[in-house]
Amino acid sequence: MMDRKLQIFISSTYTDLKEERQQVVEAVLNAGHIPAGMELFKAGASQEATIERWIEESDIYLLMVGARYGSLHESGISYTEWEYNLAEKLNKPMFSLVFQDEYIEERVISRIITSKENERSNPIFKSFIQKLSSNPTISGTWCNRYVH
Repeated sequence: MMDRKLQIFISSTYTDLKEERQQVVEAVLNAGHIPAGMELFKAGASQEATIERWIEESDIYLLMVGARYGSLHESGISYTEWEYNLAEKLNKPMFSLVFQDEYIEERVISRIITSKENERSNPIFKSFIQKLSSNPTISGTWCNRYVH
């Protein structure tokens, strides 16, 4: 009997987490599972039905939170938060990788991202991170640093 492959929807902003996202995709593939995500598409209303279907069809929702809050959905929250809310509504098993402020600052100092890309002081973004940390149903990892 063949082990079941899980589809894992990977949600994150793109420009600030390119390397980390690629590492997660590779880890999912190396574990024999199927990564899914919208990194190849521009956020927008035309993609909402596709995003919804992919999250519905996924077995697990994995959220990565870096320096950026992300492009805004018409509802006033980021597409990343909109995806999170949808996965929560669908009762998907959820995991989060939230990179701590020190890690983000190291990336700014190293010029991997610009200080303008660091949106951690945005009150809406702070509220989203607080929502994640207070959700008892999400298994969270608060990352100090990225390990290659």
